[in-house]
This record gives sequence, C-alpha cells and structure tokens, in this order.
Amino acid sequence: MHRTLSATLIATFAAISTTAGAADPPAAATSAPAPASPPSTASTDAKPAAPAPATPVAKMEAVPGFPDLDLPRVGGPDDDGFSVGEGPTSPIKELDEMESVRRSMLDLPFIERPLDDLTRGLNQLYAQTGLRLGFAYTMLFQQASGGPGDRYGGAGDIDFLGSWTLFGRETGNTGTLVVDGEYRFGIGSQPPSALRGELGLLTATTGGFNDRGWVLRDFHWRQRFFEGKLRFLVGRADVSDYAGGTRLQSINLFFSNRAFSANASTAFPNGHGPAAGVTIAPNDFFYVTAGAANALNSSNTINISSLDQGEFFYFAEVGITPEIPNLGAGRYRLFLWHMDERDQLGLPDDQGLSLILEQDFGDRLLAFLRYSYADASLNDIRNSVQAGVGIRGLLGSDANMTGAAFSFSEPASSDARDETVMEVFQRFQLTARTQFSLGAQLIVNPAYNPDQDVIGVFTARFRLAF
Repeated sequence: MHRTLSATLIATFAAISTTAGAADPPAAATSAPAPASPPSTASTDAKPAAPAPATPVAKMEAVPGFPDLDLPRVGGPDDDGFSVGEGPTSPIKELDEMESVRRSMLDLPFIERPLDDLTRGLNQLYAQTGLRLGFAYTMLFQQASGGPGDRYGGAGDIDFLGSWTLFGRETGNTGTLVVDGEYRFGIGSQPPSALRGELGLLTATTGGFNDRGWVLRDFHWRQRFFEGKLRFLVGRADVSDYAGGTRLQSINLFFSNRAFSANASTAFPNGHGPAAGVTIAPNDFFYVTAGAANALNSSNTINISSLDQGEFFYFAEVGITPEIPNLGAGRYRLFLWHMDERDQLGLPDDQGLSLILEQDFGDRLLAFLRYSYADASLNDIRNSVQAGVGIRGLLGSDANMTGAAFSFSEPASSDARDETVMEVFQRFQLTARTQFSLGAQLIVNPAYNPDQDVIGVFTARFRLAF
C-alpha cells in the first residue's frame, strides 16, 4: 500500500513541477501573511473559545500565521501547548502548523478544492465538539557523496493526529485528550536512518525516517488551571517534544541532521511511553516546566509493565520570553536532565544540561544558539554547540523557509574525532498544503570514519498536510 501511495504522490509532484508558471494564489490566500497568532479555529486549550459562528470558518479563510515559527509569549495566543518551550514536533504544535494558512507558489484548484471541502467539515466538527483532526504524509530521500557502503536512504511517514478538548472551552481551564499514531516505512534499499552507520557519524543525517511500521505515539491528558498559569500532562508522550529543543527542530519542516532536528547530546528515553509533567507560568515573562518519564520507554511498546523497575528520566526547564523593542520576541532557557541507570538493559546513568537562546530579528529573520554538555555515558557527545538562522519569505512565497546552521560536537570516546556539521535547506510552499524542500549537509571529520574527512549529504523532502 505504501509503495502505491508513494508512487502516486511522486507522480503528483512531477505534474506540479511541469506546470507552466505560477498562477495567482487562491482568493483566500492572496495577501502576504504577516506573523500572527494561529487561526482562532486552531486554538484548543490555550484560552476560552469564542462561540462557534453560524457558518464555521474554513481553514483557507482563517487569519494567516506562522505557528511553526512564532515564539510564544507566556500566556499569549500562541502559547497553546503544555510547555512554553514546546517544540514543533508536539501534537498540538503539529496541528497548529497543519491548520495555518500558507500563500502558495502555484494555483492548483484540482488539489486544493477537495481539501478545502474536507477541512471546512473538520472545522465545523471542531466548532461543535472541540475535536481537532489532522493528517500528514511526508517522504524524505537522502544521498551521500562517494565512498564504501550503501549511500542512499529513502522513507515515508504517515501521521494521524487528534486532540479533543472535553472540558473548559468556555473558561480557558481546558482538559484535552491528545491521541496520534504514525506509520513509517522504507522506500528503496534502506531508510535514511541507516546512513549514520554506513557513514560512521556521531550525529545521524536525519532522525525518525526509518521502517518501524505502525505505532501509537501519544495518548495523554492535558489540564490547565488558573487560565493556563498551572498546567499538567499525564499519559503516553515523548518528553523530547516539550523541553530542550528549538523552534526549527523538526525533520518534517526544517533541518534534517539530528544535530539540529534533535537535542542529540541528551539521552532521552527511546520514544513514547508513560510520562508526567507540570508547567508553572505565573506571569507573561517566566515559566518552569518539569517532569519525568519511564526510562525504558519505547514507541514500539506500551511500557506500563516496566514502571515497577523504578528507573526514570527526569527533566526541568526554566525560561523567559522577553519582547525586545525594535527587535522582536525572544525565548531563553536552561534545560537540565538526568537518566537513571537501567539495570535491565545494562546501561549506566547519565546527566547533562543545555542553554538555549532564540531571538527574532524583525519579521522574517530568526536565530538560535544552543550549547549542551553531558557526562556522555550513553550518547557519546560530551560538548556540542549549534547555531543557525531561518529566513522566511524568500524565492516566491511568504510561506517559503530558508535555513542555515552550524554544529560542532566533541565525543567522549578518545578514539573518535570532533565532528562538524553544516546544513542549508530551502522549503518551497508549492500549494497551500504541500511543501517541497531541498537541503545539503557538509560533514567534516565524521567521528567514527577516519578514512574520510568530508562527506556531503543531499536531501529532498515532500510533505502534504491538512
């Protein structure tokens, strides 16, 4: 089934790429979107919901915005998640991104009109019941420069997301059930996740794009009290979605290399499982998020039976969200973590920290800087630093995204080399709901590959989301 679906989407993209010229964008997306709050129809558990209009607003008619890029101020309209430091990979932020309006480069009504009708119905369902649904299909292909072994990797990813705000929509003290599932599959000889071993790298060329099949990712409850000043999360979750990341940390939307698409030095549990956390946001400037997860978590299993082992991953993040005059929004954080020793797996304990700085420079330029330290008992990364920028609105659409980043990582192993990674990407908004990205990585001194000093990796990615 997945090969047929992949072939269909590839054929669709081929048809798109041969379309002569870009016509005027649809009427609902003709004006250039400026940074704004997510559409009001996309707010779930952040504030009291407005009464449903007589005719629900379609997503294509909502206010344009950049929920995958805006830095949320504590208590602001973009602060609709569990943590103010929540990354773009959390289910709520993914739903925000799927529902945002994008000014496209091409006008292809035969693709957009059926999806307009579908999303109009989904908006009506949300207005009447508090239930949000989202879908995404992403393909990623990577090719490394010459050398021994298989240098190609291809994979697809299907996501089904839902959140159901069952209580408190009128008050803002919301209770929301979050559920999502995912299907990952390889395309060709091997998935991109295999390239790390083939190339001898400290940080993988990408994360997530493997062939693990179907999994239930999230199944958790979020509760807000005191208009969001106190928040709880309990259930099945991946705590790396909520702390320690940056707003450009998404393999589906931005950089591919795990130096930038993850916090690679942190020994997070291996995926989703039992977790709990609390966020305290007493004012519009400061917040604290802390929690714990089962250290034996794995997205392929339920993990409840292993809780009696008493082995946990603990984390805390302290942050501020200043608004700097004549500059823009900022988010500055300190992230601390500890992983217990896991006797069942024969793994030692580990701990570390990250200092994360993010700042807007006007409406279109954003930047991040992250320094991380770990004892490196598990991930073999002792010190690492990443710096990068994103520019929105280049090459044809205000929804296009351009990124460039640099990473330096020092391994703990004495026989491994310091590894440097540079990556650039360009994301094109083909239609209101489809994106195509091209990227290139330059990897200098791959840590576990002394026979090669420089490796190039080239990435192509296609995404459909609504």
